[in-house]
Amino acid sequence: MNATPIALTLPFSFRKTANLAVKALSAVAIAFSVHVGAQAQELTDWAKVQASGVLTVAVYNYLAPYSDQGKGIDVDIARALAGKLGLGLRVRPFNEDEEFSDDIRNMVTRGHYLAGAPADILMHAPVDAYIMQKEDQALFFSPYTRDDIFVARNIKKLPTLDSFKPFSEAGNRIGAETAALPSIMLAGADNAAYADNLVNFKTPKEAVDAMVSGELVAVMATRAELEWALQQYPDKKADFYVSKVPHNSLPPKGWVVGMATKKSNKELAEKLTNAMNDLKESGELAKIFEKYGVKYIRP
Repeated sequence: MNATPIALTLPFSFRKTANLAVKALSAVAIAFSVHVGAQAQELTDWAKVQASGVLTVAVYNYLAPYSDQGKGIDVDIARALAGKLGLGLRVRPFNEDEEFSDDIRNMVTRGHYLAGAPADILMHAPVDAYIMQKEDQALFFSPYTRDDIFVARNIKKLPTLDSFKPFSEAGNRIGAETAALPSIMLAGADNAAYADNLVNFKTPKEAVDAMVSGELVAVMATRAELEWALQQYPDKKADFYVSKVPHNSLPPKGWVVGMATKKSNKELAEKLTNAMNDLKESGELAKIFEKYGVKYIRP
């Protein structure tokens, strides 16, 4: 006798409850998966750096003494930081773009079709509230020095300098880097009173060379640029003096300089901040600046 199969029919309410339970479990599993995935993603950048064994650092060209052609203060700092993390160093020099936003995008957040994937960090990034708010895909951290605009002058020709008034007088020529803040200020400030005596150069170093040779009485640039350039004239350095000259067209306290990375790359930023603090406290950071004839200024 053939047995008639018996259809096992679950009550609708039970099937519905079971389906809901399965869906709930699936939702929990998905949520857990997303949570774990998010945690994994958060660690991805640091894990990649560890796996590669190399810290890739973007540095500016034409920013001596901090960096130019892969050498300078910023490069030495980056090498010291990488060493403290047990990593090698890969330096990626680049030319600044028209806007700082372009530099952040090309070197930090997205990369560039010619330069490749983003570097792990960018050196010499301004740690400024306005910029940090504007560049919200980047993380700015660990300020390590302060840049400021100073004037180097020939003390035999200008024994004192309390204002920019001498540069409105005939014969007192002052040099600056083309299109940089000092040049822009000298060209337009105080009804262009200093424009006739302004001489532009490709770099602050070239302007200092011209001052030492007697073509100029002064040069306006950042303090670090001036100190480094004058260090290369040890026999004549005593003839020149570097000082701050206040003017309402210049930032009164300069600007703080640090590093930048992708916003998600918090773990690497924390490790680099700890390493930077070690460099500061041990005196190693000051020695790096001293190597280039630049006085270290805490931010």
